[in-house]
Amino acid sequence: MKASRLKFRKLKIWGQDYLVYRYLWPNIEWAVGLARQLTSCRQPIVLDIGCGQKPYADLFEGCFYLGLNFTKNDAMPDIIADATSIPVVTGAMDIVFSTQVIEHVADPQAMVRECFRVLKPGGFLILTGPFYWPLHEEPYDFHRFTKYGFANLLANAGFSQWEIRPDGGDIAQVFLSINLLFRGRLFAPIRVFFNLMGMLLDTLIHRTSCPANYTVFAKA
Repeated sequence: MKASRLKFRKLKIWGQDYLVYRYLWPNIEWAVGLARQLTSCRQPIVLDIGCGQKPYADLFEGCFYLGLNFTKNDAMPDIIADATSIPVVTGAMDIVFSTQVIEHVADPQAMVRECFRVLKPGGFLILTGPFYWPLHEEPYDFHRFTKYGFANLLANAGFSQWEIRPDGGDIAQVFLSINLLFRGRLFAPIRVFFNLMGMLLDTLIHRTSCPANYTVFAKA
């Protein structure tokens, strides 16, 4: 399954991925807003690891924002480098941001250690990654993460404070998985129905033992 790179954020009730982004994007906005509020720097320096087409750049308006990507293909990086070997001096960044990238990194622990290294003391890491998602960008799809897996990566890298939020609950994930089977315009009405049902039932029966995704907010 080849995933198309996100270019901008716009929820579509008929979209296959509606039930992940409906929860992921507010959590990202919460984390970015909190990081910007808590940082003491007037113009925070931000590194977006795996920036792609920079669909989240607007959240960092007024910051000194740098995008890092492994390649220029379908991406607009300022820095071309591997996430496990970042060509940035230690303690240079106020915020490190990386969304839906870590599952494609062969050594996620090395990536999180690099995030910690380039952050200033007291800087913030915002990281997202899947617990459930079909194979994509094959063969470079290596990992899925529980909240305990993320916590273990953070602790081993040197972080001591973090919050890990599920991006939606179990019911939303079930209906998301169904909608991912229905591709094409012909099935748009079916996807709308399942998206609405998933959203409603996830509110009424909210359990988070099997969410689609997690958002991590950590302090160095």
